[in-house]
Amino acid sequence: MLKLTEKADLAVLYEADVARYRAASEDRFTRAVTKDVFTSFYATCPSIGFEQDGQPIGGIIFDGEEAHIAVLPSHHGRWALLLKPALQWLFSLKDEILVEVERDNDRCLAFMDRHGWERVRELPDDIVYRLVPQGGTRKTAYQAELPRRPRPHSMEVSSCLQTH
Repeated sequence: MLKLTEKADLAVLYEADVARYRAASEDRFTRAVTKDVFTSFYATCPSIGFEQDGQPIGGIIFDGEEAHIAVLPSHHGRWALLLKPALQWLFSLKDEILVEVERDNDRCLAFMDRHGWERVRELPDDIVYRLVPQGGTRKTAYQAELPRRPRPHSMEVSSCLQTH
């Protein structure tokens, strides 16, 4: 059974990122960022986890401006039922979310384009998408149906990462 959890397992998100970079033959991520650095860097950020049959499989971290979404490769294409409630959670934090996708992440780029999210900026290595409620072109639009959550003090400034 798939479900959202109140907090993402940051070690699982790290492992999902490591798997993606290894698959792309890019060791720059694992050389530059250890699991301890990753988990301590994002520890204070709001997050939501994805779980299947009681096991964490990925999730979303929100740093106040951008969302980082990661799912273990073994569950790619299997977590779609969590997308709508996960986006509702994101939009309860902020009305507009930016997501940077690496240019070589064909699977994610196709996913973002298939859902009709706007490409707002192209960087040398990344493409930036804007996600907004009702912003996709899918038949079932993603709405912010959840009540707005009070934002932690650090997010009021702009980011949960400013303390690092």
